[in-house]
Amino acid sequence: MKGDDKMGRFDGYLFSKLHLIGTKSEGPTYFLQQFDYKDYKVIKHAQLWEEDPELHKFLARKVTIEGSMTLNGIVYEKIMDYKPMKVEEEKRLVVDLKLGADILWVNKMPPRPQPSQGMDLTLLVKWPYRSIWEGHCPSTQIYDFFIEHEGKTIWTWSQGKAFAQIITPVYIPGGDFHEFPEVWKINPDDLESEGSYTARAIFIASGQEVSKDFEVKEVHVKGSE
Repeated sequence: MKGDDKMGRFDGYLFSKLHLIGTKSEGPTYFLQQFDYKDYKVIKHAQLWEEDPELHKFLARKVTIEGSMTLNGIVYEKIMDYKPMKVEEEKRLVVDLKLGADILWVNKMPPRPQPSQGMDLTLLVKWPYRSIWEGHCPSTQIYDFFIEHEGKTIWTWSQGKAFAQIITPVYIPGGDFHEFPEVWKINPDDLESEGSYTARAIFIASGQEVSKDFEVKEVHVKGSE
């Protein structure tokens, strides 16, 4: 902890010490012993010789303090019984999905067999901190892509692929986005209708999903009807 006046949360065990000056009491001084066993003074909201009623009722208990660290100690704004961090409050990866196009044009007009078309799908994963994110997957597959239409999944990237069933560590260094590109190969005749489709991706190591909608439209050639 540094004396930089930054707001934050402080967890630990609250205790007090009574200081005597001659025969007169200076009153209790409050301290927070954090879980690394370092002690920090908690500045009381009371006169020097008085007890702080808010702090005093939490003595000898594990507490969570909201406030700021100064050179003189912790200036508290709120104190409560120890509250473990919830999963949703922890730092998380930033995930995004980039599509090769917002509109996918398919041509079903010529009578001859159509070559496969492709749409680029890129899962973007970023750890916006100066450290390394660590996770793991139950197999060597660390992501997947899906294409959905009218509530049905019409394509899954991993379908038909083999992955080793071993626990696989995953590391994402802090900084720029890391890209995981794949291609959805499409036979135009397999697309039953025009309309709105959804591309969805999952980063298995963190369980985070992201999706984006796009349009499928048929190419209509003038004079072909």
